[in-house]
Amino acid sequence: MEIVFLRASRAAAFACLCLLLTGCLSMKSYVDTALPVVSKGELVRPANPQPAQVLFEFRTKGNANAKATDQLRGRVLASIVESQMFGTLNAAPDGDSPAVLKVVIDNVPITDNAAAKGFGTGLTFGLAGSIVTDGYVCEATYQRAGKTTSTTVKHALHTTIGNHSGVKGVPAMQTQDALNQVIDQLVLNALKNLDAQSAFAGE
Repeated sequence: MEIVFLRASRAAAFACLCLLLTGCLSMKSYVDTALPVVSKGELVRPANPQPAQVLFEFRTKGNANAKATDQLRGRVLASIVESQMFGTLNAAPDGDSPAVLKVVIDNVPITDNAAAKGFGTGLTFGLAGSIVTDGYVCEATYQRAGKTTSTTVKHALHTTIGNHSGVKGVPAMQTQDALNQVIDQLVLNALKNLDAQSAFAGE
């Protein structure tokens, strides 16, 4: 009986994987609305934007995630460039930079046992959908002229799997597009907060 059960479990897992890969089991993402939406027009460009070195790291549950860091570095840099708060930006180590902006984004799962919920959805072939929520905590630190200014911004991303209702009043998005929006808003909100603390004063 034990061998049969193991084989059955493996078969069910394989069926779930096949549904995900073939697109039969749909996934839709929704960007949480609690964090205010900041546009680059809301940021006050310094009179004399300074060059800065940008350090970025992505973490998963507090642990460094090198692959995700490489994949999202370009998006983070693009958001910083879009803000127009700086002059030239250097993502490589540079001890001569007059300022350093460090951005750390940590992916902290909020939904308990998210993997099991997704697996259960697969077993029912999407008839019983599920929803999982990922939290994102962004810690941004700006150092210049011996002064250090820091801020923390939190965001969330909800994803439905299979036949589950979406988040009321929030448009459904492809997961990658939703994640890009989360990254953009984390960065822009962090820069707005740093500016409110006069981090860029005098520039």
